[in-house]
Amino acid sequence: MNDNDPLAKSIAEWQHKHRIADDDPILAVLELVRLQIQHTRANRDDADAAPPSFEDFRGTIELLDRRSKVFIQQATDLIAELRRFGLNVQRINRARLVTQVLLIALGGAIGGLLTRIL
Repeated sequence: MNDNDPLAKSIAEWQHKHRIADDDPILAVLELVRLQIQHTRANRDDADAAPPSFEDFRGTIELLDRRSKVFIQQATDLIAELRRFGLNVQRINRARLVTQVLLIALGGAIGGLLTRIL
């Protein structure tokens, strides 16, 4: 974070005060908010203009919340499907093993019969 950014300083102090780890998800959200504020400031003609209002900030957080819920649901569905796929692969592998053992036994029986006949 930039040392000249008062928001970055406040976030760092808050993180230190509450002993929040560097990889905590809330820090990622705060980083996104900080980037959004910087982007908004960079796109304005007046660089010293006030940051977005609380309502804009709240709207951004609510949007991030909705999108993260959709992402979490999609990730949960994907994990469930991958687990089902893994179970199906295990069943198929067991069926293959049983089929191979039966074919080997059948081949041995037919070979034994052919040896006796010939």
